[in-house]
Amino acid sequence: MNRRYNGVFKRKNSPRYYFKVKDENGKWIPRSSGTTDYNLAKKRKVQAQREIEEGCLPNDRSAWILTAAVERWLKERKLRVAAGTYTSDVTNARHLKAKLGENTKLMKLADLAAIKRYQSLRLEDKISPKTINNEMLALSAILQDANLWHRVSPHYRPLKVRRSEIGMALAPDQELKLLTVAQACEDSAVAPYVAVLSDRSGMRTKELKHLRLGAIHLDGEKPYIHVCRSTTKTDAGDRYVGLDKIARWALGRLMARARSLGAVEPDHYLLPTLLEKHTRPTDPLHGGTGYDATHPMSSWEPEWNWLRKAAGLGSARFHDLRHTYITRAAEAGVPLLTIQSQVGHLSAAMVAYYTHISHGAIHRAVEQIELNSQELLQQMANFETMQRQVGRVV
Repeated sequence: MNRRYNGVFKRKNSPRYYFKVKDENGKWIPRSSGTTDYNLAKKRKVQAQREIEEGCLPNDRSAWILTAAVERWLKERKLRVAAGTYTSDVTNARHLKAKLGENTKLMKLADLAAIKRYQSLRLEDKISPKTINNEMLALSAILQDANLWHRVSPHYRPLKVRRSEIGMALAPDQELKLLTVAQACEDSAVAPYVAVLSDRSGMRTKELKHLRLGAIHLDGEKPYIHVCRSTTKTDAGDRYVGLDKIARWALGRLMARARSLGAVEPDHYLLPTLLEKHTRPTDPLHGGTGYDATHPMSSWEPEWNWLRKAAGLGSARFHDLRHTYITRAAEAGVPLLTIQSQVGHLSAAMVAYYTHISHGAIHRAVEQIELNSQELLQQMANFETMQRQVGRVV
């Protein structure tokens, strides 16, 4: 005999609880709670009835395992987002599968406790809150496709991220040391030269990594780099980047390195990938040897860590080199619109910050012009003295 308690019951030879809910046509339909916990089964019955009434029942994808859902989501994303965004999506999805389990059903992941466990595991791995939040955005999109995200969205809270949008500009002596160290490096080096290039052009990490030879134009009186939309952050990132003498020197070293590694065609990358670095069996480039100029390198972090110590840059991030360039330009009184044309998008907070720096540069320029106008200043002093003598101080 089936035993019912508050609409929750067990079936013969089954340890799980079941319940019935009334569909939109008023028909009672049986469902498994998926649990042997009586109280949890009651909660799931109430939840199921509410979802029917609100028209937000989970769809067929809710029964999929995470691997299948990720594959479908990535396939759809690839058609809709930029290549760089898709690469980030793939990375986020890989971490989700590793920590949540490739064969875990989506229904089980639509649970606040499961999400908090994931956040804790990633924090224990020393992953930044911002990165974890990005991974959760990917999970939320996958659960939305299964019509499951509404189960946790009212209670989910992203991890707090320390606001560090405005970076730290290098001191002039640090910039000098950076250049000095780079000049002493071998031709095979990468981080020292891309660091100098970023410091003298304001280019982002991703833009440098995905730079192709065909986008580099060093001939003529006004050399430049064309940063394409597919390699940058926003539409404003598609731009022409002017190059000064120091930037051209660093770029020249990188181009010589690229040629030595077989990068000679316009669509080849300035920074070819080292195939031995692709160690995951699922990586399409796994098992290769040497350099592949048709794929870009993914990281120069070990070399950057060495460079920071050698140049005395402390805890500076690579992105701080871009901030240094913008700061120097603002200090020199370069109009913000011109700076944005060179470096691409700047947020409202960054515009406000650099506007403050620009105002300081304007006042310093006024003071310098005044100091260089001694004859005029003397004439003004004589005039003021004469006015005081007649009782008319201006």
